Amino acid sequence: MAQYTDIVVGSGSTGAVIAARLSEDPARRVLLIEAGPDYPDTETLPEDLRNGLYPSLVAHDWGYEAEAVAGRSIPLPRGKVVGGTSAVNSCLAVRPDPADFDEWVALGNEGWSWEEVLPYFVRLEDDKDFGLPLHGKGGPIPVWRWRDEQLIPLQRALLDACKDLGFPEVADHNAPGSGGVGPLAQNLIGSQRVSTAVAYLAPARKNEGLEIRPDTVVDRVLFENGRAAGVRVITGAVAEEITADRVTISAGAIGTPGILLRSGIGPAAQLDRLGVPVVADLPGVGRNLLDHPTCLVTLAPRPGVYDESLPGTQIVLQYTAPGSAEENDMQVYLFSHVDLNAYAKNLKDQIGTDKVFMISAGIERPFSVGDVTVESLDPEAPPRIRFNYLDHEEDRRRLREGMRLAYRIAQTPQMRLFTTGRVVPSPEVIADDDALDAFMLSTVGTHFHPVGTAKMGPADDPQAVVDSRCRVHGVPGLRVADGSVMPKIVRANTNLTCIMIGERVADWMLTDAA
Repeated sequence: MAQYTDIVVGSGSTGAVIAARLSEDPARRVLLIEAGPDYPDTETLPEDLRNGLYPSLVAHDWGYEAEAVAGRSIPLPRGKVVGGTSAVNSCLAVRPDPADFDEWVALGNEGWSWEEVLPYFVRLEDDKDFGLPLHGKGGPIPVWRWRDEQLIPLQRALLDACKDLGFPEVADHNAPGSGGVGPLAQNLIGSQRVSTAVAYLAPARKNEGLEIRPDTVVDRVLFENGRAAGVRVITGAVAEEITADRVTISAGAIGTPGILLRSGIGPAAQLDRLGVPVVADLPGVGRNLLDHPTCLVTLAPRPGVYDESLPGTQIVLQYTAPGSAEENDMQVYLFSHVDLNAYAKNLKDQIGTDKVFMISAGIERPFSVGDVTVESLDPEAPPRIRFNYLDHEEDRRRLREGMRLAYRIAQTPQMRLFTTGRVVPSPEVIADDDALDAFMLSTVGTHFHPVGTAKMGPADDPQAVVDSRCRVHGVPGLRVADGSVMPKIVRANTNLTCIMIGERVADWMLTDAA
């Protein structure tokens, strides 16, 4: 007899939700495994996890490096703690557009239309501003938007500048078709971050069937007669095999491919090079890496207006790039305070200070595709991550125009009240396509939204790893459920969508024995 009915690997935005929901069934014994530490209540949370007004990029991080473009690497923060990246992010509770899910269905994934996923977005929310039928009340994740009286002057300047440039004002970016400028939705209580560890696992800890094992690395999945039957883990220096009726991998778009590859699931040629017997020849494992790339216009503040105690960002502009066939494919944020000593030391000499404002232009519907793989069977060895940002000409074109919009915003009278006028890149670079492309390739970075490396799709899709219910093709008893299953990236911050995936898949698992 197996030790557990379910093992869930990874306690982030999706895994914590699945483990919590499954443990509500008293007949189940659920083991949730996390590589990082566990803080069982809000009183024990360290300050970097408690303060949701600013992301935690160091203290509870995997330390990944990713190749942004050929020959240039960047840090890729991912949460290594119970709660995963939901425990270290900027608490932006933004929904995608309904068209994103209709595209998933068009790619052969039944059950993921907007009408079918909306009830799960409603279930997860406790929306303080809007109600049914579009928004939820009483769910685990509090959602609220910055009110006019809460906007700091700098963020108010962004709002007014965008309106003066002709963009409509939007009260609810989580409503369908909400292009324009308006307040960001947050998952905060006061300034405290509400991660899935806080929202889902804290109340679930009373369930007798839930066990959380922190500080434990999963090496690989175990099999019996071709069926997933458990996992091999390492806690400290001690290896152990743990059995279960079902295994769900929720290690994220960066962590999941490595576990699959070490388990014999992936491209047969790559498994052969690693010396791993093939369990399932699935060429799509680690492929289809998608992210929201961003470049930044950096502004020098006037004396006395830079204040790190203020909210980092409160307003977002969502818009369609000129000439684009993709609606609402761009985002613009203003970061109220950035310490270049931690973020971009190379900019200090160019801008003349180490404390700056930054306007971010980001592509929400990128065409450039990367990959994640492992070159070692050591579960502690970092994966190789390649984003290939701006590899597609349309991505370069749209981001070029996004940078020019960010520069125009920086030059508005509203913004000039707060800045010295010193800006990077320079006006000359902004005006020249080739120079701007060179600047973008040398600085393009991440919005921290990697997805797609175990994509969902029908069995006749050669790149699909899981079916529409997130079951790994050809491997009974094994699921993947996290951001890696997204066949296309959504045009929004990914945290709420990953939580929704957890709610959706948990419902299937509660009624599906496979």
